[in-house]
Amino acid sequence: MNRDPGRQPERTLLAWHRTGWATLVPALLCLRRWLHGGEPLYAVSAFLLLTLGVAMLCGLLRRQSVVSLLIASSGVLLLVGIVVRL
Repeated sequence: MNRDPGRQPERTLLAWHRTGWATLVPALLCLRRWLHGGEPLYAVSAFLLLTLGVAMLCGLLRRQSVVSLLIASSGVLLLVGIVVRL
C-alpha cells in the first residue's frame, strides 16, 4: 500500500518560511535601535535574529531546538539590556 503524504511537507516548509520572515522583523527593529542608540546588546540580538531568519529562509535550519534557543537567547539579551538601563 502506497502512503500519500498529501500536502503536509508543503505546509511544513511554508511554516518554516513564515517563521523565518517573522524573525527578520524584530531583527531589523533591533538593528535600527542599535544604529540610533549605539547599544551593543541590540547589535548582538540583531545579528542572532538576522542569522536565524536568513538560515531558515535558505533552508539551512530546520531544528526546532536550535531555533528556540536562538530566539530565547536574543530575548534574554534584550531583557538584560533593559534591566541594566534601569
